[in-house]
Amino acid sequence: MNSASQVGLMDAIATCLRPIARMLLRSGIGFKQFQELAKVAFIQEALGDRDARGRRINLSRVAIKTGLSRKEVARLRARMDSGARLGLSEGDCVYHSGHAARVLQLWHVDPRFTTSAGSPKALRFMGEEPTFSTLVRAAGGDVPPGAVRAELFDANSMVEDDNGRLAPTKRYFVPADAGEELVVGFTHIVSPVLEGLARNTDHDSKQPFIQRLAYSDRLPTSAIPHFRDVARDRASEFVQMIDDWLSSHEANADVDGDSGFRVGLGVFYYEGPSPVDLPESAALRPDAGK
Repeated sequence: MNSASQVGLMDAIATCLRPIARMLLRSGIGFKQFQELAKVAFIQEALGDRDARGRRINLSRVAIKTGLSRKEVARLRARMDSGARLGLSEGDCVYHSGHAARVLQLWHVDPRFTTSAGSPKALRFMGEEPTFSTLVRAAGGDVPPGAVRAELFDANSMVEDDNGRLAPTKRYFVPADAGEELVVGFTHIVSPVLEGLARNTDHDSKQPFIQRLAYSDRLPTSAIPHFRDVARDRASEFVQMIDDWLSSHEANADVDGDSGFRVGLGVFYYEGPSPVDLPESAALRPDAGK
């Protein structure tokens, strides 16, 4: 791939990362957790490659291909082999994001900010020590105490009593529950779409998967509500038809001795500004390949 193609690809990936970052931040997952997952994904894919003689490549080759240090590759490979939950650093037990999480952690374990019974003290924002501002500074970093206070309030992780004292309501900082819908969406929609794209752009792939898209960037605003209804009705009919076909052809493991194979065909709807100024791909048009 030449440099111009790489620039275009990076622009497209950056566009895809924006909604992913939005959902992760909304769910309390910060860059450190995402970075760990990204490193692991690069290592997993590189480990699947083979050299010219068909042998799996070693850790040194993985380090060269991924741009990670050999030490980092070895560390993450060991975590992968141990079955550790990826995306969580050693010692963590929940997903959390950055500074607000560290503040809540200290508030529950640091003797300066806990009672003799081990419960978090109610703290004033400023004034007589210990204070919330002192707690934020103890957590490290250069984030202003006011910003951390606002973040904890927004996440319903802290309350303020009538005397102006602040107290935590949660031990762990999770601004919003990711929920089953988001997990299912990534697992059954986002992942299959990306796997299909990876297959279709692999020159060694013998049989590409169908990926088609009908779109317009000139639809009048007044026509959008009608198109939403048309898209919902037609897509629902189509998906129901596909679901009926799959149900009637599923393998019966007890009778056939065949546990079956995972397949799927999905549809999606989108409206909004064009994400990036990229050339149109004729391969995605509905009549492509006819």
